[in-house]
Amino acid sequence: MQHEIVSKPALNWNSFQLAEILTHCFEQYVVPFRLDGETFGWRFVSEDLFPGDSLVWLDRGEPKAMALVTRRGQTCRLAAFAIRPELRGQGLGKIFIQQLIDEARTRGDKQFFLEVILGNEGGLALYERMGFVRQKTLVGFHSSGVPEGEADGELAEVDPLQMTRRMVASNDAPLPWLCAAETLYKLPGKAFVLDDVAYAMVIPGEIPKLRGLFVEPHARRKGKAKKLLALLQHRFPGIVTIPSLPEAVAPLFLSSGFTQDALQQYEMKLTL
Repeated sequence: MQHEIVSKPALNWNSFQLAEILTHCFEQYVVPFRLDGETFGWRFVSEDLFPGDSLVWLDRGEPKAMALVTRRGQTCRLAAFAIRPELRGQGLGKIFIQQLIDEARTRGDKQFFLEVILGNEGGLALYERMGFVRQKTLVGFHSSGVPEGEADGELAEVDPLQMTRRMVASNDAPLPWLCAAETLYKLPGKAFVLDDVAYAMVIPGEIPKLRGLFVEPHARRKGKAKKLLALLQHRFPGIVTIPSLPEAVAPLFLSSGFTQDALQQYEMKLTL
């Protein structure tokens, strides 16, 4: 059947409708995917979603593909990209990604980031053909259980802005988008500090999620991060991270009673 595909900005739909479209397009993806409207709202707001730059592609009026674009300054990111199973393998992915790249250049963006799950060979090959280059491997962890013994120290809850302002002031190398300061303070979570130098951002819940970890530069290599992780495991049993942490942090988490998840991602970048 000949396609009659047109694209429309995502601002034509609300968060609940976009969540349904995204879930619909991710059918038969390499990992199960499901997102409700409420979660869609706070998640992509925290990532700085631009609905006018995000696109839904329709074939004869039916949503068949979707791209969510987030932006900060002259940097943009492909936060999600999905095509319905019946349209895959027909070269449409290349056409859609090229459209996003062209529009980013027109806006004056200088760099374009994305993440791709290891095992999604089709997606990885597509992005590499389009000029994206692997930057780093991103990983995730889950707590293996509450550490034995009493945790030394006390966590104090603070305003998330306090944590993220300290992160920005540290002038560290840029973090992956999902654990950057610009994302963390907008999440529906709580920030904690240990000894006024070691910070953590946690989203409480049935499965608590550790979304950020930061130690002031002058207090590093003194065991503060490891002590903080121990306290978090006592306070939030079963705590997990998302698979968006730099691989370089693995020794810290593994030595603190966490297990590394099988799911990994590549962060990729296109210079525009």
